[in-house]
Amino acid sequence: MKKIFTIGYGNRDIDAFIALLQEYQIDLLVDIRSQPYSGYNKDFTKHQLSELLQSAQIDYRFMGQALGGRPTQEDCYSYSPDRKQRLLDHKKCETKDFYKRGISQLKTCLAKGHRMALMCSELEPERCHRGYVVGHTLDKALISVLHIDKSGRLRPQTEIPEMGFQPSLL
Repeated sequence: MKKIFTIGYGNRDIDAFIALLQEYQIDLLVDIRSQPYSGYNKDFTKHQLSELLQSAQIDYRFMGQALGGRPTQEDCYSYSPDRKQRLLDHKKCETKDFYKRGISQLKTCLAKGHRMALMCSELEPERCHRGYVVGHTLDKALISVLHIDKSGRLRPQTEIPEMGFQPSLL
């Protein structure tokens, strides 16, 4: 079975982040942030990150337009019963052409033999669209998804619940 890793940078410094990628032998980092910059750490801004990864012999690809957590299409979201919270919905995203193209591109990278990680900013995959949206889609496509958690350990997609409106998770 093919596998894809995910990772969030959160409050990690760039050296610890790259060390984790190297520990898991990642050769391609796919940035799935809708907006590829960090207001807290300039090392995680698209161009700076790309250069730092290149120095570590890790390729960088931005795919936030296809797999980002903030699509502009309003019908990609589900709402809480009181309509005060909205959440990206993997079942709705899976019907969108832009999302399908993004998933297809990931599959192409896997077919070429890349060992890749999907990156977003949130450390905890259950609080991030890489876990509760993209991870579920890949899992259904029989691609093993392994999340590098905040402590650097691997967690399988099977541990990531389908998102509902649980305030403790939002």
